[in-house]
Amino acid sequence: MNIVLCHRSVNVDQKLTALYSLKWLVSIRAPEFEDFCQKDAHEFLTTLLAQMSRESLLLQEVAASVGWSYRCPVERHFGFRMQTTWTCKSCGASSAHEENFTNLSLNLEPGSSVQEMIQDYLKESELDFRCDCGANSSSQQSAFVTLPKVLMLHLKRFTFTPRLGLQKLRDQVDLFRELMVVSEQGDGWYSLVSIISHLGSGAHAGHYISEGLHPDVDLDDPADRWLTFNDSEVTRTTGSSVCQQRQRDAYILFYQRRMM
Repeated sequence: MNIVLCHRSVNVDQKLTALYSLKWLVSIRAPEFEDFCQKDAHEFLTTLLAQMSRESLLLQEVAASVGWSYRCPVERHFGFRMQTTWTCKSCGASSAHEENFTNLSLNLEPGSSVQEMIQDYLKESELDFRCDCGANSSSQQSAFVTLPKVLMLHLKRFTFTPRLGLQKLRDQVDLFRELMVVSEQGDGWYSLVSIISHLGSGAHAGHYISEGLHPDVDLDDPADRWLTFNDSEVTRTTGSSVCQQRQRDAYILFYQRRMM
């Protein structure tokens, strides 16, 4: 909340204090973030959201004690459920289970669009699993049960080489401004509102920047006003320009759901 409250402040010291406090609090439970070396942005973000979620039960109790109600903002904005179904290719036996998510990690498909990468994530895949009938050929498929207000997509740009070295993949991805996602509860239409990019060719160095829709405009701003946040420097840009420039560096995408 301190970060939100000083968002528009020109007091640099106030902002730094709020950011350092957040980093220190996260590192209490996740000591890998104690130092000031570059860390993975996706790992930090998911760690932060998980820690916020763990406070939910306590905050619900505190709110109830004073006659208020509380709902975890992580669940309210990012949370969704997915169902994974396993099916035996021989006898047709199947089982399904649901799991809560706050983001999806997508395999890079060179030259593909984000929409196509989501479809690839959801398609049926072969699974080496021994069924009670004795067969070893099965399939597995995932599907959205519910949809979030904000869909966070992580593009897997970092991978291991055959010798277990870490490398960055700079494959080009078409960054669509609009997405349609299908779920059991209906379709969801999403618009791109922010991108976190990793600049640099290697996995062990580089620089993170964030770009997003200007906070004073809505999704259909005719001027397409976006901002680039590069450390303490903030500059004007457009969503179209960002989508063209970050095709090889986009790392985390944020899509906001529209009302149908």
